[in-house]
Amino acid sequence: MGLAPLRLTALSLVLPIWLSAVTLAYAAAPPGPSRANQPPLPDTSQLLQRALANEKKLAADKERYECRVTDEFVETDSKGRVKHQSTEVNDQFYVNGIAIEHKLSKDGKDLTSEQAAKEDQRVMKETLKYSNESAARKQTDKDNQQVQDLLEAMMLTNGHRLQVNGRSVLDYTIVPNPHFQARNLTQRFAQAMQGTMSVDEETGELIDLNVRSVQDLKIAGGLVANLHKGFWVHVHNQRQADGVWLTDLSEGTGDARAMLFVHPYFRFKETTGNCHLYTATAAQVGSARAVQ
Repeated sequence: MGLAPLRLTALSLVLPIWLSAVTLAYAAAPPGPSRANQPPLPDTSQLLQRALANEKKLAADKERYECRVTDEFVETDSKGRVKHQSTEVNDQFYVNGIAIEHKLSKDGKDLTSEQAAKEDQRVMKETLKYSNESAARKQTDKDNQQVQDLLEAMMLTNGHRLQVNGRSVLDYTIVPNPHFQARNLTQRFAQAMQGTMSVDEETGELIDLNVRSVQDLKIAGGLVANLHKGFWVHVHNQRQADGVWLTDLSEGTGDARAMLFVHPYFRFKETTGNCHLYTATAAQVGSARAVQ
């Protein structure tokens, strides 16, 4: 099994959490109390609509970006000694809001001509698939269902406003919903996670998500999935000069297993940079610059 399937399986344990973090913040958290000389926290229903509208706008804006993504995956034994490590470098672009990665190298070596040809075919297939708005919408609907599952399983507390680099930021604490009975695997995992989240108030975009499992969890006695206390994931998004938000860091570590993911002790890190902004005719017009 290559690096990409391993990383994707590991991320699948908590991926819906960060994909839905913006929506989760506004659908699950009640308006917070105002502090002295500050207005109350925004109405959650209004912010939810703002976040959804911004995401719809970003789906088109992101298609002008191509970024370099580096994935590092390390498998260890129970004592933390490295057993295996892999690195992949990919170019990432978007089609109808769906991220597509084009592998460039693995473990420091460029793809062979045969591997490159197969990768080009795979990427073309993915691009054609999601160029169909119906297919892209189907994938989006699937993600939205995971959002709905998480909305029911988790709660946000301790909401407050901060000023960071001249922008208003909303901070929350993520906790399980104690009154909810989980119905599926996503909700079971969500109920084991706690952490923090910050959101850009103006756009509703996720800035930072940091969650960790606070209890052991076994599905079907550990045969289907197994998550140990301390499993950790951190995701950070960065605002670009034109207002588009892109993920620049995803990382995590822990002891977990799900279905065919048979390497329980692992850590991963995905960094995104060297983003370029293109016109509709694919002519590069400059480098994407992050703003503070």
